[in-house]
Amino acid sequence: MTRLPAHLIAERAARAAETVRYAPCPRCGADTVTARTPDRVAAVDVRADPTPVDPAAIPADRLAWCLVDHDHLPARLRWRDRWHARSCTHTVLITHVCPPRPVQGVLL
Repeated sequence: MTRLPAHLIAERAARAAETVRYAPCPRCGADTVTARTPDRVAAVDVRADPTPVDPAAIPADRLAWCLVDHDHLPARLRWRDRWHARSCTHTVLITHVCPPRPVQGVLL
C-alpha cells in the first residue's frame, strides 16, 4: 500500500473539517450543523442550529453564520460580518446553544 505525502494528508483533513455536516450535539443531542470556517486568521469550529433564521431577527447573544452553497463547490459556513451582511442572499444560521437542563431535585 502506497502512503500519501504529508501535504496531501493535511489538505484532505482540512477539506473534511470544512465540509458542512449534520450531527447531533454531543451535550444535548439536538440536531446541529457543524463545520470549520476558514474565513478568519484562526479557523473556528462552528456548531449551529440547522433551522434558518430571518436576518432581521438574529438574537443579540448569538453569532450568525451564512450557509454558502454553490453549484460546483461543497457547502461551507461563513462568518456573517457587517460587510457581508449588506449584500447577503445566503441561508442564515445562528450558533447552537444547548437548552437548560431541568433541575432533578434540590439538596439542602
